[in-house]
Amino acid sequence: MRDPRTLIPVLLGIVLAVVVVRSGVGQASWEVGYDLSVYRDGARDLLAGRDLYGRETYRGHWFVYPPFAAILFVPLLLLPAAVDLVLWDAVLVAVATWGCWRVLRSVAGPGWWLGTGIAFVLLSDPFREALVLGQISPLVVLGLVLGCLYGGRGGALLAALSGAVKVTPALVIASLLNRRARGWFALPVVVVGAVVTLLGALVAPRSAVSYFGGLLWDPDRVAEPRTTTNNSLAGAFAHAGTSSSLASALGVVCAVPLLVLVVVVARRCDWLDRSARLRFGLLVSVVTCLVSPVTWSHHALAAPIAVVVLLAGRRHGPLLVLAGLPWLLPVLHWGPVLAQTRPLSLLVLVVLLSARPSRTARAPRSELDGAAREV
Repeated sequence: MRDPRTLIPVLLGIVLAVVVVRSGVGQASWEVGYDLSVYRDGARDLLAGRDLYGRETYRGHWFVYPPFAAILFVPLLLLPAAVDLVLWDAVLVAVATWGCWRVLRSVAGPGWWLGTGIAFVLLSDPFREALVLGQISPLVVLGLVLGCLYGGRGGALLAALSGAVKVTPALVIASLLNRRARGWFALPVVVVGAVVTLLGALVAPRSAVSYFGGLLWDPDRVAEPRTTTNNSLAGAFAHAGTSSSLASALGVVCAVPLLVLVVVVARRCDWLDRSARLRFGLLVSVVTCLVSPVTWSHHALAAPIAVVVLLAGRRHGPLLVLAGLPWLLPVLHWGPVLAQTRPLSLLVLVVLLSARPSRTARAPRSELDGAAREV
């Protein structure tokens, strides 16, 4: 990233993101460090032997992660909350910058385009929301996407940890249906995910039973579909005026073909082609945003990443620009009509990510990162 054509836009993107975050523009419902405080409470309850899911915040939210995640949050208690947030956000900026560089470098050469793409992701609403709240979502999304991009056992470790922390990325195990991915990637994902999940269950057995036995399947623990900042299909139906129960039901019905599509793409994916693996990882992340009952903006960091990745293919430019705009602007705060642009953008990205890339868009075999040698 030493090329000035890449470095200058990235640094400008970081500065502008910080300025916008500090200005408070479009952040009426965001409370600084709120989610990080929930992580700290979860870690505190874990160490005290209390139920991880019995503490309700003053805003009516709960700790909603598996017990394994609470183990990872324990180091947060070593420092004061204010210091934690500064360090956490510094880690988010560093990891997001590096992760986006790795992702975009696989589809574009160094230069202004690479730097501008990274800057776009850092300036996007999902990333800015994560910075304000102190969210873990960017790490989860990048873990899944980079895991698929790397494709081997190292990538499997990243994808498995993402699924173990936030569950929904576990949809990546659809890659079990891919013959080449099965032993090299998918089975390690399953094994690592099961081991770390079991570790969490051993450390907090009662919490694990309540979480996997019921709380995981209760969307009301997160929020109602009609919540203003919900980007999912259920949220789209709720914003259109349906009741929360009907919106949830319609969301489930519409989720079925999307999940089937993930299975189809997983089965046909050319696992020796890193660009195909990258598109599959982005597809999984985008689909989980649509099918989840509640998807906050910070969950959808894969959307702006996917926009830049697809734009690098130099196809569907105007459509992708339109699909990217809702992720740069705080449209969810501008009324129910504009709020629909987020789910619509996600659906457009699903269609484009699941389409078979043209031969010219595929990475030549000489550029593949050693995948063939490991199968």
